[in-house]
Amino acid sequence: MTRCSWRASSHPSPEPVDRHRTLRALVTVAAIVLAVLPAVVVFGLGWLTLGHPEVPVGGTAPRDTTPLEAWALFALFYFAWMFGLMVLLIWVFDRMGYHWRSWDRAPRREKKRRLRLSAGMSFLAGQEKAQANADAARRRAASEAARKKAASEAAREAARARAAGPHGGGPSPGAGGGGA
Repeated sequence: MTRCSWRASSHPSPEPVDRHRTLRALVTVAAIVLAVLPAVVVFGLGWLTLGHPEVPVGGTAPRDTTPLEAWALFALFYFAWMFGLMVLLIWVFDRMGYHWRSWDRAPRREKKRRLRLSAGMSFLAGQEKAQANADAARRRAASEAARKKAASEAAREAARARAAGPHGGGPSPGAGGGGA
């Protein structure tokens, strides 16, 4: 026997029917019934008429005597009714734990995940920058110390050279020694 994906008996049901799922279905059916209720009342009581079904093919339909103001009033009432029904449906679903969200935007979890990843990447970039700055400061300090050491060595050499005199050893011949 082949299994049909559309046939309910083809799929074994291991878990019993969930109460929340049943309640959600009942609320949806009730919302649909409430959505058509004003039209059923208005057309059922004859306050507004929808054409003339008794007119034979090729015959002429009698003139509609329903005033335009009645249709406009019904349309305004129906608009307010549907808006109120939408608010009620969203409130009921929120109370049941099914939070309404527009399909235009991404779920909040994705936004939170993106922000968290962005913050993590910024943190890592900051850590790398701090490490690079510390390495550069270390190199600058080492090169400054080497430059100072080289300058002090050159100054010592120059001082030794001056102390040794122009001939390479001891004081110069005319530089003070005797008396005449």
